[in-house]
Amino acid sequence: MFTIVRKFRLTRGAAEEVARRVQEGFVPLLRELPGFRGYYLFDGGPDVLVSIRIFDTADEALASNETAANWIRDNILEFVKGMPEVMAGDVLVTASSLP
Repeated sequence: MFTIVRKFRLTRGAAEEVARRVQEGFVPLLRELPGFRGYYLFDGGPDVLVSIRIFDTADEALASNETAANWIRDNILEFVKGMPEVMAGDVLVTASSLP
């Protein structure tokens, strides 16, 4: 598995609206992408959201960047301050209580 983590700084008070738009618009797009395993968006502090995308392979994860960039540009760019901090890499350990 391969994951991409992005830390977004937002305009004051925008986190709830961005999260709503992500749930309604971005998540359905991700579910259609090859190799998609999971997505998480969490509160990273005041006016910060952190996203985690998980795919089967690095190629599939990196291919999702175009979908993400286009969606961000068209749907939430007005709330994003600057470029996100990005980390990406192979998953080394995974654990879950899910079967």
